[in-house]
Amino acid sequence: MIISYAIHARRDLYIKKNDPLRFRVICLGTNPNLVAGEGSNVSSQEKLKAIPRKHDRLRSRTIGLYTMSTIAKEIEFELQTTPNLSAKELKAKFQQMHQVQLSESKMRRAKTIALQRKDGDHTKQYTHLRSYIDELLKANPGFKLIGRELLGLDGCFMKIKYPGQILTAVGTDGNNCLYSVAFAIVEAECIDSWKWFLDLLGDDLDLPHDANFTFISDRQKGLIQEVESVFPRAEHRFCCRHIHENLKQTWRGDLYKGLFYRAASATSVPYFNMAMEEIKKTNLDIFLWLSEIPTARWSRSHFSGRAKSDMLLNNLCESFNKQLVGARDKPIITCLEYIREYLTMRIVTVKKMQATAWGPLTPQATKAWDEIQTEASKLTVMMVDDVTYQVKSLRSKCVVNVGDRTCTCRRWDLTGMPCKHAVAALYNMIENNMYVGPLEKWVDEAYWLDTWKKVYNHQIRPIPGPNMWTPSNCPTIITPSKHHTQIGRPKKSR
Repeated sequence: MIISYAIHARRDLYIKKNDPLRFRVICLGTNPNLVAGEGSNVSSQEKLKAIPRKHDRLRSRTIGLYTMSTIAKEIEFELQTTPNLSAKELKAKFQQMHQVQLSESKMRRAKTIALQRKDGDHTKQYTHLRSYIDELLKANPGFKLIGRELLGLDGCFMKIKYPGQILTAVGTDGNNCLYSVAFAIVEAECIDSWKWFLDLLGDDLDLPHDANFTFISDRQKGLIQEVESVFPRAEHRFCCRHIHENLKQTWRGDLYKGLFYRAASATSVPYFNMAMEEIKKTNLDIFLWLSEIPTARWSRSHFSGRAKSDMLLNNLCESFNKQLVGARDKPIITCLEYIREYLTMRIVTVKKMQATAWGPLTPQATKAWDEIQTEASKLTVMMVDDVTYQVKSLRSKCVVNVGDRTCTCRRWDLTGMPCKHAVAALYNMIENNMYVGPLEKWVDEAYWLDTWKKVYNHQIRPIPGPNMWTPSNCPTIITPSKHHTQIGRPKKSR
């Protein structure tokens, strides 16, 4: 009764612990209302005495009625709607709502209790992890559809009581957007973890040991070794942004950055050699430093065309990791559920886009295709035979072979989308009454609208709450990892 009165009347009450009756209440406001207690044979006047405030220092006393549990229950809704509120902000909101003086340290402890109620216990969730996985596999038996034979690999730190890392494999769909293929939580980003992850990834996608797949990563040492070990014939690209980050530690300036990206973005070997020669004349040390990195890892001129993508940056994983910021500080099952719900909502969002899309190609591919067609109309074409054409612009001349679907600029080879020279050759074929068919059919199937819809045919099915999970039959229980210093560069305090 007293607690209800204190909350609804917004009065600051303090129950004296040395009172044997446990009903003597000090009210920190002036002219308080008398409240009768219950459960005693004495009269109401003997149960409760109202004492007016005698000194301003009583304002700073922590309220006995507002225990940690009570405060945590009050702020739980605030954290549900705005989880990033700091203890200082929660303290201000609580004081404004209840006119109660609380210390920031007490509010910080109450926030910890509230987050534990909302997200779950870090330790206990490990004991239910096997049951969670069983329910997830039961609802989602698995499917094997990806957009292109290109996957970005990366890892990000967990910010919880038990350290770990989230390893991710992210692909790209026909609309040039990220498509998450696999993710896992491991103890540390090391050789053993990457080998385990890549072995399972190969099994799930039915990739043989000699698969001609393409990966792109940030040059993690353990990852480089394991990709070569698990998939020896795979093409492994390095993110150019991270190469430049290492380069500018010694050689800074926009000049060196421009020279590096000019060499990286060159699509043919002659243009790459010209760019490297310019780097050599400008700074010999940079030329020697870049020469130590295999060219097939970072320059488009030496990429194969298997992936149908000329991607230089690992932005797929960077974008996906950014979406996981809200999950990395949560208990393991809550973290996995956060990622699952995000992927579910993303698939629904893409399906809404697909419902409004029309035409043979995806929206992004259609936009790029229109630009290519506009540029192709400005070129001059000379027919050599039925499949070979010479295409000239003001500054360049290329040879197109429509039979092999190649061009000496290599953009058609790399991306799977005809370059402006190839489209100009197709225009010439139409003028000569040769059968070409719809021009969009010359674009690789990865960019077709039908292929894009097939990739998102499957949904990630939800699972019921923990109370409805079937206990796992596995006799062993997963335990949290021991606390250790995380591998990688420590975060700086700025």
